[in-house]
Amino acid sequence: MSILKGFGIETGMGRFYEEGVYSLVLLYNKLTAKITQYLKPFELSPGKFNILMIVKHQGGREGISQVEVSKRLLVTPANMTKLITKLEADQMISRQVSQEDRRFNVVKITDKGSRLLDQIWPGYDAILRDFYQVNSHADQKKMAEMLIHWAVKVA
Repeated sequence: MSILKGFGIETGMGRFYEEGVYSLVLLYNKLTAKITQYLKPFELSPGKFNILMIVKHQGGREGISQVEVSKRLLVTPANMTKLITKLEADQMISRQVSQEDRRFNVVKITDKGSRLLDQIWPGYDAILRDFYQVNSHADQKKMAEMLIHWAVKVA
């Protein structure tokens, strides 16, 4: 029985778009569950972790606007504010009004947040690697190229 049959999708019917999209959703849900479980002892959700990653790696020393973080994560401004407020309360990030445009907040990672990401990264990376390694190296590369191509086309 096909894993997609539970969604009412009959494979081999020429509806490859449906098979592909639902397969991606299933994989995303499985991966998110693994990552959520891994991050739980660190008191982080995948959303908080992703915010910290963007603030650290995209914002650098100068920081990044809260609006820009929201755009990169496709999160509503209200939800973004809630997550950033929690991260700020946990002293993982700092938030200041922009000197150039007082309508925007600039978010910066703290030393505590940066150290936590450094601690989390090896295990997080291992989860991604293990999840992907069910495929041969050649298939991993081909799949990555195809998914990047697809993401660029629909962006």
